[in-house]
Amino acid sequence: MKRWKLSRKTSQRLDAGHVWVYRGEVDEELTAETLDTALLVDERGRLLGSALVDGASPVPVRLYSRREQALDAEFLASRLKAALDWRDRIALDGSTGYRLVFSEADGLPGLTIDRFGRGLALQCNVRNYGEYLGAMVTQIQDRFESSGGIDCVVRELSGERSLLLGDEEKAKSIYCLNGLKFEADLLNGPKTGAFLDQRENYLAAAEWVKRLRIEGRALDLYSSSGGFALHLARVLDKVDAVDSSKPAVTRIEENARRNSLDNVRAIESDVKQFLRGLGQARRQYECVISDPPAFAKQARQREEATRAYYDLNLRALSAVAPAGLFVSCSCSRAVDERDLLNVIREAAQESRKTLTLIEKRSQALDHREVISIPETSYLKCLIFSVSPSQ
Repeated sequence: MKRWKLSRKTSQRLDAGHVWVYRGEVDEELTAETLDTALLVDERGRLLGSALVDGASPVPVRLYSRREQALDAEFLASRLKAALDWRDRIALDGSTGYRLVFSEADGLPGLTIDRFGRGLALQCNVRNYGEYLGAMVTQIQDRFESSGGIDCVVRELSGERSLLLGDEEKAKSIYCLNGLKFEADLLNGPKTGAFLDQRENYLAAAEWVKRLRIEGRALDLYSSSGGFALHLARVLDKVDAVDSSKPAVTRIEENARRNSLDNVRAIESDVKQFLRGLGQARRQYECVISDPPAFAKQARQREEATRAYYDLNLRALSAVAPAGLFVSCSCSRAVDERDLLNVIREAAQESRKTLTLIEKRSQALDHREVISIPETSYLKCLIFSVSPSQ
């Protein structure tokens, strides 16, 4: 492999555990056609590790080993086995929807693989895995053969999804989360087919409703597939699930029917307009969930996103009844937990509510967080008990 020399600053970042090298940090010319592997060394020639190189990727150079290591089928099989073994070791409570491979966190940078029952969704942010994907899919199929196997595989590359195995009918895959059945549309659904990172937070919200003896109605904002809504429907009288997407509303309705839950109402509406209407009507819910899409995907959007989170949390808090439960989430990497807490603190003051923070949560364990790679930590889920200001 070629040897690429890095600056002291970049080398120090990799020595600290990070794995990304950005465009402009290497002297080599990177074009959209560049596809290779390289050995990275510091200014003294000391080996930093082996890296994938894809000039078409937003992050063109990604370390995959701290040693001189060829990217081959045997190496990838060992990394994939370790990732699958980790999921076997954590408590998944019979769920068949979870993340099998989380990119850099599992030592397979640029590759994400989600399982949805008998379906797989592969998201490739680099092209280096192309010739090995077939063998990796076979390895996963062998792992799950005793539980029904895998009969559909969808790959996403550069924002385009395509079938590697199965057909369009099988691409609508049924999977279980915490004893509830959901459908993921691997070809046309959100993200890789559905959002799996909230799996443990769904249970936590329902558990706090029971522990605090909350009764009545829940409101799930930006409901998507109805994850929070369906879990809360098992412990509360009625749940309103709001989403601006008509396909999402259809998914929520179908998932509710799939689980024989007749106390879920799916509402197609812009969330801001819906909350504005609640305020005018002075309607409130005993439990409110705010789980919006990322308001900031880049650091430069942080200020604008912070304002958006403030406005949303202010309106959502106004919809929480006295002695209610409020769950506020953010998947924006540029907005950290402290930012979100500050926003909610200001919103609580404005809405004249007293908030008791009862739990701080993050993404589910299958979405591994490696502390030396900040990008692997992104989801914030804050759970509050709400009461009027005294």
